[in-house]
Amino acid sequence: MAQSTGIILAIGALTLTNEVVFAPLAGQKVSVNWRILPATAGLALALAGLERIAPEFAVGLAWLGLVTAIAIPFGNAPTPLQNATKILGYATPVVAGQGK
Repeated sequence: MAQSTGIILAIGALTLTNEVVFAPLAGQKVSVNWRILPATAGLALALAGLERIAPEFAVGLAWLGLVTAIAIPFGNAPTPLQNATKILGYATPVVAGQGK
């Protein structure tokens, strides 16, 4: 298994878990985007092929993809970062002039 494959599988698992578990916990109804599974497999195969040519670049690109998957919404739900802050209670708005 290529070094980038585990990172790519983590991206797919994080995105799918975000839609199946985190979004409902945050109080949102979303339909699960099952195209995440073949997209993850395709990306893993593509980066495994790229890793034969430029190993460090492929692994760096995989890590960049993981950071991007945490901060930018790819499925039907908000980002994992937004859902986590909402679940933990950090996303409550502060009324101007009242503080917290």
